[in-house]
Amino acid sequence: MTVTKRIKVIESLVPYGTRLLDVGSDHALLPISLCLAGVISEAVISDINKGPLDSGRRNVATLCPTLKASFVLSDGFAAVEKGSYDAAAICGMGGELIARIIGDAGEKAHVPLILQPMTHAEDLRRYLWESGFEIVEERFVSEGSRVYCVLLCRHTGANSTYSYSDLFLGKKRPQNEDFCRYARKIADAAEKRLKGCRLSGDETGVAQAEALIEAAKNYL
Repeated sequence: MTVTKRIKVIESLVPYGTRLLDVGSDHALLPISLCLAGVISEAVISDINKGPLDSGRRNVATLCPTLKASFVLSDGFAAVEKGSYDAAAICGMGGELIARIIGDAGEKAHVPLILQPMTHAEDLRRYLWESGFEIVEERFVSEGSRVYCVLLCRHTGANSTYSYSDLFLGKKRPQNEDFCRYARKIADAAEKRLKGCRLSGDETGVAQAEALIEAAKNYL
């Protein structure tokens, strides 16, 4: 089984020995890889579609039969029993969808969360900070031409303040090559927004884009 750099970074944030809930697991590759690495021995594997869930069952049986796994057909946390897991991973989806899944889950999502948005990370960060979640750590990883962020979060009940730049760059900004690539991507998109805002006369948008570009420049 090939384990990508992105999966390895996600794995690095999963607590050792946890019972992991993998939401939208697809083919169960994350819990299988974690089990083979000796990080976990139990997992709840959920997906909204039966096909990927069946594929996950076959993969576990073939690749890691020692993994104590339960399989749940579920939209997010809905059909997952509370208390059957200690931490949850929600990876490979858009940031808005991940935020919706967490919001619908209520207290079921009050466990350590490992999140990897494919798009709209800014919307996910906004939701977390405005909904009583702390982003404990962010890690960044490049794969080919793309660069991803992976978040470790926990529910504290306290909302967090943030700047416009924080939404796009996060508050945890490591001085490494992957984050610099991430900042470059954010700055390039902000440059395009800046041109559009200037043409439309959107002064607020101009100020926000300029601030974001300035913040990103510190890492380029």
